[in-house]
Amino acid sequence: MTYDSYGNLTVAGVADYLKEKAIFPADAFLTVVDLHAVKESIEGFVNLIYHVYDQTGKSVVMKQMLSMPRFRIEDEKNNTVEDTDSEGWTLDLGRMRSEIATLIFWNSVYPGISPEIYLFDEPNRIIVMEDLMDLSLLRFELCRMVKHGHFTEKIGAFFARNLFYSSNLHLTNYKKSEVERFFVNPEYTALVPFLFHENIGVSWEREMIPGTAEKRAELVENPQIKAQFRRLEDKFLNDRECLIHTDLHSSNIMISATDVRIIDGEFAGFGPLAQDFGRLTASLTLNYLSWFGDDLRTAPEKADFQAYLLNTITDLYTTFQTEFRQLVETHREESYSLKTLDVEVYLIDQLQNALAYTGVNVMSRLANRGICYDLLRLPEAARLVPTLLGMDISKELLLNHRNYTTITDYTRLLKNLV
Repeated sequence: MTYDSYGNLTVAGVADYLKEKAIFPADAFLTVVDLHAVKESIEGFVNLIYHVYDQTGKSVVMKQMLSMPRFRIEDEKNNTVEDTDSEGWTLDLGRMRSEIATLIFWNSVYPGISPEIYLFDEPNRIIVMEDLMDLSLLRFELCRMVKHGHFTEKIGAFFARNLFYSSNLHLTNYKKSEVERFFVNPEYTALVPFLFHENIGVSWEREMIPGTAEKRAELVENPQIKAQFRRLEDKFLNDRECLIHTDLHSSNIMISATDVRIIDGEFAGFGPLAQDFGRLTASLTLNYLSWFGDDLRTAPEKADFQAYLLNTITDLYTTFQTEFRQLVETHREESYSLKTLDVEVYLIDQLQNALAYTGVNVMSRLANRGICYDLLRLPEAARLVPTLLGMDISKELLLNHRNYTTITDYTRLLKNLV
């Protein structure tokens, strides 16, 4: 059977489908690998994802959004994936359309930053795209202490170009409104409950490891922190600054010695760049903190890699700011808004909001449900110190982000933790 009873392709059906669509020749001998069976290759539960290749070495990745009422639950602790009923859960195909359009747009502003799309079959909820299996997820590279010096150069420049070319800095009000309508995504708000409502900084809903309750109470009971969460949620929902990924953590970036790609733009839409910056900075911060609980590496090894992470955070923001300044100068005569823009004030505001979102995003990955791999790889008892430090940093950033005017102010905070 090519399709199961829910209209999802079977493994055998994947090969037939790709030949039918002329992605591969009819006589090709295809190998189909379910990437959910390869732990480091993929995360998520709403897509079937396959790596397909022939005897010549040609290869693609095929993604099919699961047809309800079936979806996948990933059990990270036991390393299993199971299908289950999903009564009451629906996913809009607009999410898949948005991902395609977003990846294509990002490749237009920074060629090669996202995988190339070969086919979009909307009726069957299928995307066929460039194979990036030679790359690794950035999160796992960081947890192996692998350094990538080119990462910040590409992502920092991409952030600047994406902000500039999808915002009012470059687009007229009419053109921007048209672009916003094109990129409307019904899944844009998918992270709102996770980030702003169930977050350990404002709620007791999600469980945490023992030893965190007292410090957690300081967060949950602080009215200023609650006010910051409301402000940042409102900004996320209503500040349509530019096209953002919304979920740009280190498991949505693939990397090699020469290449960097952004993947999984399913939740993308128009919002504040500070959320993307904050989510990525939170990923780097969480990895930095995780080494305080790691007993497998020597002290010099951990200190060396933490220094690399501080430089990475600094270079990411520095590259972004340098590229942004150049874009403004190149295009300044094209619009009144650019002529009157105070670039330095603008960049400081971007930094401060990014750091506030960093605080929210760090805390969102400290609870047992939703914990980041950087901490999950540690024995539970070894997670306490990194977790408490993460709570301290988040509190500081939410309450005092306006005191930070350079990224080195933040890296200095990390460096002086212990």
